[in-house]
Amino acid sequence: MKSSSRVAVTAAAVAGCFAVAFATAGTSGAASGHDFAVGSTVNQFPTPAGPGFARLSVSAHSNADGTRPLGHVRARGTTGAPGGEFKVSGPVTCLRVDGNRAAIKYRFAHATGSAAPFKGGGVEVFVEDNGAPQGGHAVDANAFRPPEPAGVFDAGAAQCDDPNTATYDTVTSGDYVVRDR
Repeated sequence: MKSSSRVAVTAAAVAGCFAVAFATAGTSGAASGHDFAVGSTVNQFPTPAGPGFARLSVSAHSNADGTRPLGHVRARGTTGAPGGEFKVSGPVTCLRVDGNRAAIKYRFAHATGSAAPFKGGGVEVFVEDNGAPQGGHAVDANAFRPPEPAGVFDAGAAQCDDPNTATYDTVTSGDYVVRDR
């Protein structure tokens, strides 16, 4: 793997079916001839069980046609419910970029807390790059699908959804950079 093809995407996210909430966070990177998303965000969100938050750090890239997705994801947060804390991490299985939006799927190789029942499964998150923060306020957004158990996730792990079909929420803080090459 060439260093020019490295990508880092960090996004705040994850909460899961339990409270149905996600967010996203990140670092940096660039890739010539490769699709990528780079960023760092945090998100807070209300849930029926109380306030939740999540942070998701992703290092992901793929060829411009979406083939050869590589990377790793780490996420932590809370669903807002008592005992709702979670930590997950695992490999990227899919990256699809369209304009300023990206869909990223990753498998839970490690899952603790309220995410433990989903170990071996995974989730799809979405990030949207709307430019640099303005006046200290984030302008980017993210979305998610609920986590899936292993058997369900396996069936579509390599197929990201169209990132334009997600319903996005503005993040609490941070910034994304998404490039469609």
